[in-house]
Amino acid sequence: MDIRVLVTGVGGPAGTNVVNHSPSDIEIVTCDAESGAKKKLDAIGKSGLKFYQVPYARDEKRFMEAINDILSKERIDLIIPTVDEELLVFSRNRERFDVDVVVSPFETVNVCNDKYLFYERFREYGFSPRYVVTDSREDLKIFSKGKIFMKPRIGRGSRGTRTFKSVDDIPGDVINKNNVFCEHLPGYEYTSDVLCDLDGKPLVIMPRKRLEVYKGVCVRGKMEKNEKIIKNIEKMCEVLKFIGPINIQFKIDSNGNPKLVEANPRFSGGLPISIGAGVNTLNLLYDLLRGKKIDKEKLVWQEIECSQKIER
Repeated sequence: MDIRVLVTGVGGPAGTNVVNHSPSDIEIVTCDAESGAKKKLDAIGKSGLKFYQVPYARDEKRFMEAINDILSKERIDLIIPTVDEELLVFSRNRERFDVDVVVSPFETVNVCNDKYLFYERFREYGFSPRYVVTDSREDLKIFSKGKIFMKPRIGRGSRGTRTFKSVDDIPGDVINKNNVFCEHLPGYEYTSDVLCDLDGKPLVIMPRKRLEVYKGVCVRGKMEKNEKIIKNIEKMCEVLKFIGPINIQFKIDSNGNPKLVEANPRFSGGLPISIGAGVNTLNLLYDLLRGKKIDKEKLVWQEIECSQKIER
């Protein structure tokens, strides 16, 4: 059965990966809020794909109207969102679409979107970092020694993040409840490409050590069957219901333990590295949607080092 898919955010790494690594029997229509995304499609040899420019998801009404217009014009069967801000809109309005949308439930997306809620949800399991949200410098004294990392409660990637040498170095204007202050994690960062089935059970968990990063995207990574990370993610999938793809980031603390950084319930920018190790989670997703039974035991991947080329 052929599937006609609308891929959003095709100007970004995740959207580009979905376009590039979907099998040939998948018919793809694309969209993005940036007009320049069309040039990126041309650059990767996908100039023949139909492209629509849509409003940003923050203008939810106009964004929804534009998506529904594409659905009616293009006879779409499936939507694969790849933009963090769009995930909230699609999950909140899932029932308003006449087609399938590859998105986790709204509660899951909302928790992942807010770093404070995210760390709170997993605090009792021991793999959230030490963190605090406060408007009082006194509360930050839990970080009595060493560096302190700050990130916006709601934000994407490294935007708005800062590292401070000590509590005394933190400017007063950033000590507010819009930011999360965390322990500094000095070790390697890992991203895991994960695919859950339609019931929320993880089919495959593929951690990779980020060896080289460009503009937030892993361009060289070492696949590693890190049992601590894998077990942590299995627990996460029991606590929150994820549907389809997720990429989950951990960073190693000063004691050698992986601590949560963030989770994005979508395909990752570093997906080609995991595919190079032997499992294409995008193909698995299409198999799931076609009703095929997936044998987890046959999903074998190798601990190899891989690279990917991206536009620089």
